[in-house]
Amino acid sequence: MKQRLSQQQLQKLVPMQLMVARLVQLSQSDIEKAILEEIEKNPLLELDDTAPANAETQGQSTDWADETSHISAPRNSALDVIEVTQAEELDFFERLLKQIKESGLNDEEIMIAEEIIGSLDEDGFLPTPITNIAYKLSVEPKKAESVLFQIQKLAPPGVGARDLKECMLLQLKANYEEPYVIEIIEECFEDYMNGEIDKVCDKLELSEEDMAYAEEQIAKLNPRPAAGHDDFMKKTIVPDLVLRHKDGHYFVALIESGTPGIRLSDTYLSMINTKDIDKNTKSYLSNHKQAAEWFIKAIEQRKQSMIAIASAIVRRQQDYLSGKREHPLPMVMKDIAEDTGLDISTVSRVVNGKYMQTPTGNYELRYYFSEKTERSDGMEASTRDLEGDLMKIIESEDKTKPLSDEALQLALTEKGYNIARRTVAKYREKMGILGSRERRKT
Repeated sequence: MKQRLSQQQLQKLVPMQLMVARLVQLSQSDIEKAILEEIEKNPLLELDDTAPANAETQGQSTDWADETSHISAPRNSALDVIEVTQAEELDFFERLLKQIKESGLNDEEIMIAEEIIGSLDEDGFLPTPITNIAYKLSVEPKKAESVLFQIQKLAPPGVGARDLKECMLLQLKANYEEPYVIEIIEECFEDYMNGEIDKVCDKLELSEEDMAYAEEQIAKLNPRPAAGHDDFMKKTIVPDLVLRHKDGHYFVALIESGTPGIRLSDTYLSMINTKDIDKNTKSYLSNHKQAAEWFIKAIEQRKQSMIAIASAIVRRQQDYLSGKREHPLPMVMKDIAEDTGLDISTVSRVVNGKYMQTPTGNYELRYYFSEKTERSDGMEASTRDLEGDLMKIIESEDKTKPLSDEALQLALTEKGYNIARRTVAKYREKMGILGSRERRKT
């Protein structure tokens, strides 16, 4: 009984954080669905028909903190559905590597992460014992496991799990699910999977309503987190943000076309204050009122977080956006976390699957992140700069005598890059460029 009471205290302490974490990872279309579902189950919430349907406002100040706005476009406008021009198409495992390199890990940790990601099976599970990977790389098992935990925080949730139980737990925790739902899998996995529901309810002191909710959420989990990723890049995307340039200033706006406005129900609010209402009804309505207030605040905090993160990205990448640079400046999620005061996990959830319409195209926020590469001249360069220069060198080579990786290394060194030959080979292979022998034309 003591453990059950402890869980209930946890839920009361952090309801806003749980709601924000759930909502911030949702895309524009998903947030619309989440709002309608919340209205359906909470009588204290209702649609706000007084919200302007097609309003557009922009901050007038040149202070970046104020250069934000909200846009509500007509449902049939060009902003409604936009085919995204993707700057680079990555397969599932390349996307994992990209995420981990943007997370602020050091070189040794990235080396370990590359080995772990390379060991994942087609479903996203890690069948190789982490101790074997540690032994292969001559690192401490605790170090390798620490990196694995970082990989397990990546999207999609569940990737890097070592078994089905861990896969389910990773997804439940990523969704900030109710503590007792997590506890079902954590402590009663075998009983639950064997269909011994009564046994689970007795052990955890769960009601039929609790178990019904838990079964509904557990049924939504994906036992193969890497499956079905081939079509990920082919989706038509509804952009979440738009970037505008006016009078020498950039303005980040949140697109809210089709997003329902919500408010507290006046009818039920008045009922709560009625003297002759019975105790149980008053308690029921009061609890739902609190949940409704939390939900409304969480929606607003999601908006603020998205605008703050997008604004910080644009502020750092103005040279790229204005055409002064061919590729974005090196930038990792830790940089944006420090700029905004938000947690790295929040930054990761916001930039994953959120798209911004810009004057030059429509890109996922994650596109603007890349790791830094070392240069001898002290200039700041990203791995995309290096890849771009490598491509130019190869495109201009004598096709009858293509450059070897060693010659490519020398050419990049002349351009100011401090890079080893094996690193050149790694980038060449990543870009899908064949070796010098295969590139030779007679």
